[in-house]
Amino acid sequence: MALKTLEKILEKAKKNDFISISELMTGIENGKFSRKEVSEYVLKHSYDAVKIGVTGPPGSGKSSLINMLIPKLRSQNLSVGVIAIDPSSPITGGSFLGDRVRIKNAIDDKDVFVRSMGSRAELGGITELAEDFSDILAFTGKDIVFIETVGVGQSEYSVSEITDLIMLVYVPESGDEIQLLKAGIFELADMFIINKYDRDDASLMVKSIKNVIASTKKDSADKQIFKTSCKTGDGIEELANALIKSHSSINENERQ
Repeated sequence: MALKTLEKILEKAKKNDFISISELMTGIENGKFSRKEVSEYVLKHSYDAVKIGVTGPPGSGKSSLINMLIPKLRSQNLSVGVIAIDPSSPITGGSFLGDRVRIKNAIDDKDVFVRSMGSRAELGGITELAEDFSDILAFTGKDIVFIETVGVGQSEYSVSEITDLIMLVYVPESGDEIQLLKAGIFELADMFIINKYDRDDASLMVKSIKNVIASTKKDSADKQIFKTSCKTGDGIEELANALIKSHSSINENERQ
């Protein structure tokens, strides 16, 4: 009976039924459904999706940035999924799940699905189920799936193992955090974003990042730096266009 119920939920989720998608994810979280059974079915029937890790220090505006990117991607008829991971309390195990509150451009759009989840005190900036959930969103036909990590540090780069490209988000006052990150996630990033670029000393931050990239990356010329402001909207379109181009390029390479 349980298997029959799972099959029905999977069938509806594949047709982008939001209730069934949520029910499927919740069932995996609480152990009602077998991760293995779901994974086998999902991967067999999955559509192509480009998975994008969005990571960086706490307070860099990762959720706000995703919120601003969604309308730009939707204008190109690209459907979007978001897995937003919030830190869990080490005492109660609970999470506030506040990232979802900032992603307002997902409201009333059947082609945008957002799921918040707690980190469950797991290391690496993400939770083990993030890959399962991103696979489910690919299965439901999403073109681009963002996986937003909790605020990360030097060695917390697990998101790179389950995504196609990494957006590393900073703010002008990040300062010495670049030095802290350069031996870990910094070296794995594909795109560097200076968010809240309307603030003072933003140009100095760009210069600092360029210097560190040049000293740590052989392919530094290929690494893009974007200057964005969710307050003014500056730089959002340029970043969105780069993601759209990456989506086309990755899908083309996979078909070859």
